[in-house]
Order: sequence, then C-alpha cells, then structure tokens
Amino acid sequence: MGKRILRRSKTSKATAVSPANIAFIKYWGKKNSKLNIPFNDSVSMNLDKCLTTTTVEFNPRFRSDKVIVDGKELAEDKKLRVLNIIDLIREKSGVSYGVKVVSKNNFPSDSGIASSASAFSALALAGSVASDLTLSEKELSILARIGSGSASRSIVDGFAWWKKGANNATSFAAQIAPESYWDLRDIVVVVEKMKKKSSTEGHGVALTSPFFKTRQKNLQRRTLGVIGAIKKKNFLKLGELIEQEAIELHVMAMTSNPPIFYWNKGTVEIMNKIRKWREVGLTGFFTMDAGANVHVICLAKDVSKLNSRFKRLPEVLFTISNKPCRGTQLTNKHLF
Repeated sequence: MGKRILRRSKTSKATAVSPANIAFIKYWGKKNSKLNIPFNDSVSMNLDKCLTTTTVEFNPRFRSDKVIVDGKELAEDKKLRVLNIIDLIREKSGVSYGVKVVSKNNFPSDSGIASSASAFSALALAGSVASDLTLSEKELSILARIGSGSASRSIVDGFAWWKKGANNATSFAAQIAPESYWDLRDIVVVVEKMKKKSSTEGHGVALTSPFFKTRQKNLQRRTLGVIGAIKKKNFLKLGELIEQEAIELHVMAMTSNPPIFYWNKGTVEIMNKIRKWREVGLTGFFTMDAGANVHVICLAKDVSKLNSRFKRLPEVLFTISNKPCRGTQLTNKHLF
C-alpha cells in the first residue's frame, strides 16, 4: 500500500480514533528499549470494538502540559511517556506551545487488550495534525512505535506486519491485507478486569528465559507461515500457528527471571474449552497477549455460537466481538 499523507490542520486541535490490535506473532524483547526496537518481526489484526479516542491541542495560553486519560490526570511517570511523544512532535514541527491531551478508551485498560497500542497510535496522529505536521504512514508508524511498540501496527489498516528493522528509520509496520480482505473475528473473552503486570517488565526480563534463543530461531518460519495463511485465507493453518505462538510467549514469561504469570484459572479454562469444542466441530483458536484475557479467533459464522457458550461459563465476565478494521483515523468529534 502507498503512503497515506496526512493533510495539514487549520487549527491547533485534532482528534484521532485508533484500534487496539491482537498480535498473531508477538513482540517480546527489545534490542533498544528507548526506541522500542524489537528482536523480531510481529503480525497483527486491528480490533474494531476496542478503540481509543484522543484529542490534542497546542495553545499559547496553556502554561503547563496536561494529560487526562479516562477522566483522570495521569501520574507523573505515565505522563512523561506521553510527553516524550509530544516533545518529538514539537521538535519536528517547531511548535513550542503547551499541550492538553485528553484520551478515552471504550474497553478495559491495562488488561491485555493492547490499550497502549491504540493510545499511542491515536496520540501520534492527533498530535501530528494538531501541530500542523505532515507525516507519511511509515513516519507515523515510527513515531507511534516510540511510545509503544505495538502502536506501530495500529496505524495500518487491517492486517499489519511490523518489521523489526535495524534502527529507528527501518522499524515500522506495513499492511499485509486490508480490513475487508478476510472476515475473521476476534472474541475477547474477559476473565479479569484488574490491572495486569506491565508488559514493559516482561520485555525487560525476556532474555533471561532459557527459551528465548530457541524462540528466535523458530520465529522467522512461523512469521512467514502466519503471513502466508492470511494471504491464502487458510484459517486452520493460521489457528495452529497462533496457538503455538501464544503458548510459547507465556512459557517465556513464566520461565524468565523473575517469572511473570499472566494466566489465571479462567484463562486455562477458556483454552481447554476451545480445544474441546473443536473436537465437536465448533472451530476457534486462542491467543493471548500479556494478560489473563483470551482472544478467540474464529470465522464469522461461528461468532454467535461461541459467544453464547462463553457467556454461560462462570469464569467469563463479558466478551467483546471484533472484526478487522481500519487503522488510526481522524475524527471531528473532539473530547474537549
């Protein structure tokens, strides 16, 4: 897909809406933690019902920078992570005004549904346009990545391939297929709403797992297998590979030093149910990011049946049914 050039804004305020994504091939371990450059490529699909809306305004009347998420001002450490992106935008655009950032999620944050991916991709687009900065899709993916690695993928429409690259200029996401290409569905089965352990912590200790090097040796073949399965719409092959990948990621987390345990009783129960239901012809495949909640990938024809079964399980709090969607987009519906 060609570059998507963002038109210059006539005002200092802009709002973007961006989806979370589910990683079919996971991003785990950083070569460069400051720039979020990973050890391996990753592949994902955008989720149309897990969205972050962010409004950014630069204004000479603002005497200090303010960042509000879901109605609350961010603590200083999280605020600095947001302002790091804002400062990069200021540097590129020449804007020196104070900023106000207001962001809102329509799904549980910090629970393994990639809220940082939707948040920083929305911030990158809204901040760039509010500062009158024109960026290509590649440049926007790079900027979003510095805030959160997985945010690089949410910039792109549909199915994305984040190539690890060798440096800041070569680590970005590109499209594998548009959102309309394949009517896959993702059912987020929520078994825990409490804040999870930070994935940043997991990245930091990833190399301590004895399985890290083995994983790196296997990843290129699996990554190309997942990309090929998407291009050929080979659902069974995709499912086989994403389950292998999800289990491997969590084995690495559990065997790092110190170990990190993201699963709970509900996570294991959902995985077991999925495998059992496949034996009787109801086909779905599980994957998880860094959290207890399970993403079940299925075809559109099986969404209703799977959803009704999940909702009868005592471990399940609720579900969110998603289909592939476009990446980060501008909207005129500002939050302030």
